[in-house]
Amino acid sequence: MGKYGEYKYQKNRFKKFLIRYTIVLTILMIIFLMYVVNSLRTYERLQVDTFLNDILKKENISKYVDLSSLQLSEFEKNGKSKEELINNLLKNGEIEFKLNNESIDLTYPIYDIYVNKNLLFNVKLNGEKKVKRLAILTFQDWKVENIKIANNSQLYVCNIEVPSNLKVYVNGKILTEEHKKEGGQNEGLIAVSKYVDIPYLIKYEISGLLGEPEVKIEDENGKSVDYKKENNSIKVALDKEVIENKEEAMKKIKGSVNIEQIAKDWSLYLTNDLKGTLHGFNNISKYLIKDSDIYKDARKWATGVDITFVSKHTLDNPTFTNVKLNNFTIYNENAFSCEIYLEKHLTLSNVRSKKINDIMNERMFFVFYQGQWKLVNMQSITNNN
Repeated sequence: MGKYGEYKYQKNRFKKFLIRYTIVLTILMIIFLMYVVNSLRTYERLQVDTFLNDILKKENISKYVDLSSLQLSEFEKNGKSKEELINNLLKNGEIEFKLNNESIDLTYPIYDIYVNKNLLFNVKLNGEKKVKRLAILTFQDWKVENIKIANNSQLYVCNIEVPSNLKVYVNGKILTEEHKKEGGQNEGLIAVSKYVDIPYLIKYEISGLLGEPEVKIEDENGKSVDYKKENNSIKVALDKEVIENKEEAMKKIKGSVNIEQIAKDWSLYLTNDLKGTLHGFNNISKYLIKDSDIYKDARKWATGVDITFVSKHTLDNPTFTNVKLNNFTIYNENAFSCEIYLEKHLTLSNVRSKKINDIMNERMFFVFYQGQWKLVNMQSITNNN
């Protein structure tokens, strides 16, 4: 073969070896890169947010949680099952996870699940199984231990405040008396509306909604009414005139009414200082409408046992100081309200002549009834409310 032939043979043999080696090395590198990519993808998939997002957005939630106890609003059903509604909410909503404050064991962490910023579920994870990759990556292979409806599940709540003469539709369904928020109505205006034809504010609270509803408001003629919306609250203001100054307000109020005297007599009546029969009831009742709620309350005070527990005292001179009358609200020619502030000074007889400064700070509601202004309601003002 000769030296040249031997050299050529060895060279070809080396080339073949190098090609095979390169192929094998390339295959190993591809396998390694696939392993690295798979490891990184697994690592990413098993991050809590990603893992939970995949569960909630890609799977049927009823596989993990019993939805029977979830209270959905009647305005949200639209012929669909809870399962359909919740799955649709999860797939299309903004999901956020927060570690529960009571979660201590990081092997079994508990996360609060918020959908569109409303708390919906608590999920408990199982991270007992560990995964090791690339000699430097160690992470937990999460499994769902359980998912529960949160005890204080905060589905979307829509608060609506409108005058009583308007109709409100939520997702096409009209609101009725049963949807009113308990204790949310203005008792003063309700008292006024019993004697004068005026609308008063009604508050509705629609809970158990999966998201922001479609709200439509109409007047008595079916005409659409614009409203103000802030976050999840919708408001339509009463048609009223607000006047700060007493002198300007009294120009708009027909007839005559001595608000300060009524307030002073009421204050005296509550401390058993008003002159007249039945602890002064016969005098205070002239400002009231017979058999109205405030009339009944006043008579109950005069005839009940509580008035006998008023401490013995004497009225100072001057009895009243710092009288302020302002913040008038005129609803129409037959109804208005205003704020009254006054301080009544008295001295207790049996506590070493202790001086008492009895403050009255009220909103008083009046109606023009049978040719006279009558007091129909009073509301205490605290913390500027």
